[in-house]
This record gives sequence, structure tokens and C-alpha cells, in this order.
Amino acid sequence: MNEDQSKESPLLTVRAADVAGVVVVAVEGEIDVDTADVVLDALRLGISSDGPAVVADLTGVSFFGSTAISTLITAHEFADEHCKGLHVVAPHRAVKRPLQVTGVADVLSLHDSVDEALSALKPVPSE
Repeated sequence: MNEDQSKESPLLTVRAADVAGVVVVAVEGEIDVDTADVVLDALRLGISSDGPAVVADLTGVSFFGSTAISTLITAHEFADEHCKGLHVVAPHRAVKRPLQVTGVADVLSLHDSVDEALSALKPVPSE
């Protein structure tokens, strides 16, 4: 994956960047039936890269419905198939609440910030 890639549409902006060897896919706007494929493609591309995991930063997501939930489940399954982790940054209720209500939050690694997600990926030093 290139150092920094982005795709934009009137309803959605998706940017992928390498942060300390981890692909961070930042999504802004609405994830719905018209835009979900763009998000899924970016996550799949990140998962296929060399890093140990992908961070999906959904901090800027304003609409998150059932299609978005399905997109994250599909990305999570794809990550599992590739022995990679998918970490989701969802600090706001618009994204976090649907994930909690559906039980998907119990399957995904949820975080309140990109820094928190990246810290979770660092190995704990042994003594």
C-alpha cells in the first residue's frame, strides 16, 4: 500500500496511511449502501499489506447503519483469514451504539482513539 491513499465522494472520504507500520484507514462521512464498498476495499487493501493489523478510524463517521455493520463484519472475517487484527476506533455514539446493540462490539477490538488502538498493537515488554 502506498504511503498515503485517499478516495473521496460527496458523502464519504476514505484515507489510508501507514502509521508506524500499521495501516490506518480514516473514514469521514456516511457509510451506507452507496459507500460501503469503498470502505471495504480500503480495509481489504490495508489487511493485505505487510503490517500486523489495520486500524479503521471511524471518528469522522456521521451515519452508521446496518450496511456499515455488515462491512465491518466482512472486514473482520477477511482479517481473520489473513491472520491479521482489525482494530476499530469508534469514540462517538453514532458508531459505538449500533455496534453495542447488535453485539458486534463483543467481536471487534474497539478503541476510543487511534493512539489507543496503536498502543494495543505494541508488544508488552517482558522482564
